Amino acid sequence: MTETLLPRFDPFAPQAQAHEGGALPDGPLALGPSGYTVLTYDLATTVLRNTRFKNAALELMEQFGITDGLAHEFRANSVIMAEGARHFRLRAPMARFMGPHTVQEIRGIVREIVEGIVADLDTSAPVDFHTGIDQRIPARIYCYLAGAPAADEPLVASLSERTLSLLQRDRSLTPVIVNAYAELFAYLRALIARKREQALGDDMLSFLIGQQEAGKLSEDELLNEAAAMLEASSVNTSHQTGLVVWTLLRDRDTWRRLVEDPELIPAAVVEAIRLYPRPGIVSKVATEDIELNGTIIPEGSDVHVAVWSANRDQARFERPTEFRLDRESNSPLTFSTGSHGCLGQSLARVEMEEVVRYLADQHPDALVVDDGTEIGQSGGRWLVKALTVNLNPV
Repeated sequence: MTETLLPRFDPFAPQAQAHEGGALPDGPLALGPSGYTVLTYDLATTVLRNTRFKNAALELMEQFGITDGLAHEFRANSVIMAEGARHFRLRAPMARFMGPHTVQEIRGIVREIVEGIVADLDTSAPVDFHTGIDQRIPARIYCYLAGAPAADEPLVASLSERTLSLLQRDRSLTPVIVNAYAELFAYLRALIARKREQALGDDMLSFLIGQQEAGKLSEDELLNEAAAMLEASSVNTSHQTGLVVWTLLRDRDTWRRLVEDPELIPAAVVEAIRLYPRPGIVSKVATEDIELNGTIIPEGSDVHVAVWSANRDQARFERPTEFRLDRESNSPLTFSTGSHGCLGQSLARVEMEEVVRYLADQHPDALVVDDGTEIGQSGGRWLVKALTVNLNPV
């Protein structure tokens, strides 16, 4: 199919979210001012698993005018831009701490962190769930994994949010992004230096330092690995956690089932992230001419995988717009797939499960306060603008 015959679609336009999911009437592949858009589950999986489509993060950064300096150098050499043997070598150290088995071992720690954060709040009145709970949990868990002081939690959350504000595609944020990366690297250099002075522990950052001292990572690669871990640590998981809580508490029949049978919580979390995926779009760049669904995608073209659309593709999910706890083989693309699938997805799911489990156990009557809640979308992503929850309604 030629470009002129492809349907027109801009995944970043506000009206794009009106598309219920799956293929458009004229096909699963579209073309618009931002490039090509992939809308169906099968085609999205094909693109995400094809290493000839590289991550578009570096190109996006350059479009912001960030063409040199710390931020650009970090992104150009980061694990998400690497392929082949180098990608595997850089990914392996972090995968050791982010794999399903390791994450299950720290589930108890996650539970303690959730309990401690909620205990800090006055729950006699509705709480600001977004700033008071879901924004704090991932940053606190990062501090635990990195062996950083728990007092660094607000800084970690802020750095993650500011560096990844690149994904908002708002070029006025360029100074914010550049300054955030400078602050991030200064923080990590100081943290690494303190660890070397005080002796290494069994945390993830100490492990990476040990890898560098053993000659398996260069000093720059150590810093980049640590930066990638911090950058991705908080903001997306916090929003996704809020979206999960918002989804489940509004569906009172489902919520009662979870309260009565907590074994259903993992399935409920997966279904919620299918319907409301925080990473609404994964952007790639064709590294050569690539045939896709009968269309030749020219080298250098932007290809955007509309995750929210793939997750609601009726060819893959029966009654895709409905929340269903009984879905079989429920594998949404919220955390991507293939060799560049999200390293932290197991940890993120455990965080969400433990938040829901805590609420179901300790606050089974919790309700979303609509007047204090605003869920929106920006740059193709779902986000929590505000989320107010009454944990103990009368």
